[in-house]
Amino acid sequence: MHPSLLRRDQAVLVLVDVQDRLHAEMPRRGEVALRLIKLAEAAIVLGVPVVVTEHAAKAFGPTIEPVRAVLGGVTPLQKMVFSCFGSDEFRQKLESLRRSQVVIAGYETHVCVCQTALDARSAGYQVHLVRDASASRSDADYGVGVEKMAAAGIIPATTETVIFELLEKAGTDEFRALLPVIKRK
Repeated sequence: MHPSLLRRDQAVLVLVDVQDRLHAEMPRRGEVALRLIKLAEAAIVLGVPVVVTEHAAKAFGPTIEPVRAVLGGVTPLQKMVFSCFGSDEFRQKLESLRRSQVVIAGYETHVCVCQTALDARSAGYQVHLVRDASASRSDADYGVGVEKMAAAGIIPATTETVIFELLEKAGTDEFRALLPVIKRK
């Protein structure tokens, strides 16, 4: 297996700051929310741990309801720093999972997502940015965030590349369970 392919026993899904007030400002927020939900559902079916963060929750509100509904048992980690790695609780949680691959998505691509991805790479993780499940308020900021991460060796991904890499093959119970999720529009 190529080392850049995701493995369900090594991956962790990190959803960064997908909060009500940020969500309301995002272009294509409906599409992005659908992809975040698909990622969360796939993680649950495939047994991939999920870490959710909330930045300044008093100001930006809770994680959006559809994501909360899918991840009912996941308590978001609260932070005031842009990079999740500035939070001891986040670093300890990630380390405790003993995973080597971070699949990252969320808001805003050029701020918290980018800084977290770069710090994850610095900490030795292989990082996959789910581009179609991440957003910034402006296209220019989104583009710069993506470019900066790509230049630093962050692996580009989409919701479907993540799901299919973690599935590895068709014909399994997990594949059958996720096929309606993949096809959902």
